[in-house]
Amino acid sequence: MKPLTLIRSSSALRVAPVALLLVFAYYATDLGDDLRIDPLGYSATVVDAVLRNLLPVAFAVASGLAAWEARKLGASGIWRLGAVRSRYTIAAQHLSPVVALAWSLLILPTLCALVQEQVAPDVPGLTLLAFALVLCVAHGIVGFAVGATVRHIAVVPIIAVTDFLAVGWSTGLETPWPRHLTGLFAGKMMFGELPTAAALAAPLLLAVGSAVAMALLWAPVSRWLRGAVAGALVIACAFGSFSLVSDWSYIGPRSTGHGAIACAGQSPRICVPEARAEHISALTEEAEATLESLRRAGLPAEPTTIKDTSLNLRYPEPSTKDDWTVPLGVGEATGTVRYQVAREVVHFECAPPATGPARLVYYWVSSKVGQADTYLRRLSSEPDFTPQERSRIQDGVAKVLRLSEARQMDWYETTVAEACQEDGTTT
Repeated sequence: MKPLTLIRSSSALRVAPVALLLVFAYYATDLGDDLRIDPLGYSATVVDAVLRNLLPVAFAVASGLAAWEARKLGASGIWRLGAVRSRYTIAAQHLSPVVALAWSLLILPTLCALVQEQVAPDVPGLTLLAFALVLCVAHGIVGFAVGATVRHIAVVPIIAVTDFLAVGWSTGLETPWPRHLTGLFAGKMMFGELPTAAALAAPLLLAVGSAVAMALLWAPVSRWLRGAVAGALVIACAFGSFSLVSDWSYIGPRSTGHGAIACAGQSPRICVPEARAEHISALTEEAEATLESLRRAGLPAEPTTIKDTSLNLRYPEPSTKDDWTVPLGVGEATGTVRYQVAREVVHFECAPPATGPARLVYYWVSSKVGQADTYLRRLSSEPDFTPQERSRIQDGVAKVLRLSEARQMDWYETTVAEACQEDGTTT
């Protein structure tokens, strides 16, 4: 069949205007909440926001229309042309417009979102999109096989609605593992994150394995043989997928470090997302000035690297002596870079330290870099920060600041130790 004739006769052409209109109406109304997260120039964040909302729709369209096409072929007796063209060729031709429509429901909103957020596509974002497109093909093949087997008109809405609900409602179940088999990734994709190979393989194994099993039912071999092989394949893929995800929590495993970053300076080397590279010079100056103030006070402030916390939001890396993790982006936006850097120089040997001494230490360090008021504003959100507590901190640190630098360091070391003392023992 000629391509234009195939398209004109396909149900996808008649459904396309309604499906695209509904998808873009949803995009313009409800999808905005998920797109408000700052992608930091990382396209996987944007692509994931679109996919988490539209994948159930694309799957339902693919499976429902594929079932309709298979039922229509069965009713027209076209399967009798198998001597001229194989069933696989016929199925592929009639599935092409359906899959193309399902792909359009994902690709077009994704392009709009990338343009809206002014984010260029990158490898992680294209990986997520390609993953979703493969799943659409698998759902279409399964729907086609069901429609070819059950030719009653009711099979079309049943399989479409079942597909939509099975995928969409999986994230609301208390049991975690079903959601990891649908292709929907719970929790927003943070900067630099990407599902691990296992997280991508689990839904692919189930969907693609089921699609291959359905296709095997048309193989030119014994009915019992192809049925046995197809059944064994479905069971094996289902068991393999479940074994991968059975012990996962709500959010599946993710790898990090995929986002583009920019670094500048030496000792310390400042690293931020590439989208914030224009601020790196100002951040470097602020960080170097802060470290110099801390060193003049006698504190050991000699980090070799300072990384923005946005590089690892979900799995934050604790600061070490040489590598500090600091919310530079938050500091730059609120004018508190010096305070954010200064906090990292304080190191308690216990967690959590006693509140009273710890507050004195943080207020003293903040005072040394000229941002004492920033720390007080932070404390004002805590319920136990009363006017009496404010006076205690301000008066106590004011007395310390009148001492010599050597005596201030003695006080600092003593107070840090006191914050971890319990029954006279430092933990």
